[in-house]
Amino acid sequence: MSKDSKKPVRGRAPKDNGRKFKKKANVLSAEKIEYIDYKDINLLQRFMSDRSKIRGQRLNGNTVQQQRELATAIKNAREMALLPYTKRVASVGRGGPRGPRGPRTEEMVDQVTETEINDIDDVDTGVEVDTAIDNEGEEA
Repeated sequence: MSKDSKKPVRGRAPKDNGRKFKKKANVLSAEKIEYIDYKDINLLQRFMSDRSKIRGQRLNGNTVQQQRELATAIKNAREMALLPYTKRVASVGRGGPRGPRGPRTEEMVDQVTETEINDIDDVDTGVEVDTAIDNEGEEA
């Protein structure tokens, strides 16, 4: 083999799309924050999505070490109930007010009748309740 032959390079070849990307500004170094405290909720929420997910390093602009410390601080704050694990976000429906299933029919409404609702009072729970009687002899 001669010295001029090229060996295949291990790993991925760098992508060259012709695009130059701008590096995200590092918020922590811009504000000169050296220690990420798990009790500083306002700072931690800036690195979380609206659904309380930890944003990635590329979106935050953090270094590897900062991202690791940030993730640990967020997890500690969640454990101490300072931050939520998740937040419920109302999803957008696909159909009308009842979704893709359509409106209710008369049959669906008639399934629960008034007699079934009145029978709820007669259910035996095994617990006896004494009703208090006023001086006038009426139940309270």
